[in-house]
Order: sequence, then C-alpha cells, then structure tokens
Amino acid sequence: MLRRFSLSLTLSALFCASAHAGCDTVRFGYLDQHRPPYWLGQGTEVPPRPGASVELVRRFTASVGCPVELKRLPVLRIRPALIMGEIDFAPTDAGAENTAGIVFPRDKNNKLDMERAVPLNMVVFVRASDQIARDTDPFSYFKGKVVGTTLGSAYNDRLRQSGMEVDPGATNVARNFEKLRQHRIAGFVVSVVSPNEIDAYVAAKYGGQIVRLPQVLYSDHIWLAANQHYYDTHRPQVEAMWNWLGGPGKKEFAALLDKYAGQQ
Repeated sequence: MLRRFSLSLTLSALFCASAHAGCDTVRFGYLDQHRPPYWLGQGTEVPPRPGASVELVRRFTASVGCPVELKRLPVLRIRPALIMGEIDFAPTDAGAENTAGIVFPRDKNNKLDMERAVPLNMVVFVRASDQIARDTDPFSYFKGKVVGTTLGSAYNDRLRQSGMEVDPGATNVARNFEKLRQHRIAGFVVSVVSPNEIDAYVAAKYGGQIVRLPQVLYSDHIWLAANQHYYDTHRPQVEAMWNWLGGPGKKEFAALLDKYAGQQ
C-alpha cells in the first residue's frame, strides 16, 4: 500500500514537472473584432486593455510557465489557421469537434469535457420602443424576422434552422447595435458568458434605447482547442492548461469579467 502510494506521488510529481518543463511560446489566435468585455480593440494590434478573455488566455498559458504570442485574425481565418498549425490554440465551438487537426479536452468517456470549457449564453437585444413583453419566448417571436449577428458567428445556422432570417454582416458589436437602432434588424443575437454580462455597456452607451430580453435563446460552450501537432508534442502542458481552466481559471475569469464590467 505504502509503495503504491509513493509511486502515485512520484508519477504525479513527474507529470507536473513535465508540464512545466521546456514550454515553448504558445501562439494563441483570436478574432480581430471589438466584442466587449471579452475581446477589445480592432485589427491586428493588441491594446493595453485587451479584454477579459485575452487576460484569461495569458493566465491560461502562464499556469504552466508558457509565454504567449497573441495573434488577432479575421474570424473566418481562425479555424483554418488552427488546423494548419499557424496557431497553437484558439477559442473553438463544438461544430469543429470532428475536424482533423483540432483537439478538444475530453472527459473520461471521451466526450467533450464541459468542465474544461467556457459556458456561453445566446441572448437577444431589442429596441425598448418595441415594448416586447419580458416573458416573450425569443425563438417564437423572431421566427420570420431578421436578427443581426457578428460576422462568422458559429450559431448562424442554428438561428436559420429555427426560422429566423440572419443578417451576419457586421464585424463588431457596435455596428449591430446601430443596425438595431436604425430598424434594419428586429433584434441582435450575441454570445455572452452570463446573460447580463454586457448590460452595463449597453445601458451606458445607449441610455435605455436598447434592452435585453430576459429569456436566453439557448446555452452552449466554447473550448480553448489545440492544434493536433501541438497537442501531440506538448500533451502534458496542454492537459495541465485545460485542467487549470476547469479549476482556478473559472474564478479568475469571473474576476476579470468584473474588472471589465461596463468596458466600451
């Protein structure tokens, strides 16, 4: 019994040492759009206040002593870049689960690991002047109506399948809110971690003209997926980073979101 316990401790120590040894710079790709409070700024430059998700990524790689190189890319370039190994990690949805070249964290049953993912909620913003009842079911209300999303949103197909018309052309959140104000769309669908995450930003910027429907469209997850070759050659570090995200990373992300509350 004692020998087995000692062996277990030794193996655990070896795994931790391996996870922190010789870690190369991690190339992390993310969208070049302004989506407060998660990703701030536009274009290739990373601003001094980069957003809560960017700071989370820095802590994610630092959890195993890895430096990070942040690469802002057009949203439709991110998945191909991850597959080709131009970047090592990227935020990725379940739609890429069976894509060759991309690796997700898995649970003991080899399913996508929800514990090591970031939860998402799809919410809808509308014009206050439309006076939509607070108990309105958004799936029913928006059937046959045009809703706006940001360019490259993974949930566009799901919205269309539910009977909505999707205007997916805007490259950032602000442009969709302007479309909403100008009556070019009936609602704006956006993904957030907590349903009320950007309420303060919207209230500060639009002064009550735009409000969020209380009922969430649906809930989902997003993963910090890895390139297959990077995973194969850095497996201990990758697994350790994913474990950090599923543990202390959740509390740290919540604190970062509080820090950026109301960020425009």
